[in-house]
Amino acid sequence: MKHPQLCSMLISAVLALSVAGCCCGGDSKETTVIEKQPVSVAPLGEELIKLKEAHEKGAMTDEEYEAAKKSLLKE
Repeated sequence: MKHPQLCSMLISAVLALSVAGCCCGGDSKETTVIEKQPVSVAPLGEELIKLKEAHEKGAMTDEEYEAAKKSLLKE
């Protein structure tokens, strides 16, 4: 071989890439299933009470309150 240093670098690069493919998720067929979860787990009544309290404290306008209440009652 005329360039032993070049050959050893090339072999090292090939080995490194093949090892990286094995340990970094290269050929994994494993999948993860994620179930949908409800956004809110509080009962509707509690949500409506919190909404009304926020409205009464001035945290939202009449229009915002009505829209939020309507949205909750649709679900």
